[in-house]
Amino acid sequence: MLTKVNDDGSISEYCELKEPYIALLLRRYQTHSDLFYRGSIWTAPNDMLRSYAVKGKEDVSHTN
Repeated sequence: MLTKVNDDGSISEYCELKEPYIALLLRRYQTHSDLFYRGSIWTAPNDMLRSYAVKGKEDVSHTN
């Protein structure tokens, strides 16, 4: 479940993904992360994300 959050903390939009999707991880917080998904920034709970490293590239990781 991805959400867009307003400045006051309320949710303005949500998107429920039906299958895993590769997104760019922008920031990781204690409970959630900001992701770049389909042209905009979304928030997702960390327990719903899966990270993996690119083989041979220790400095690169992806969140799925």
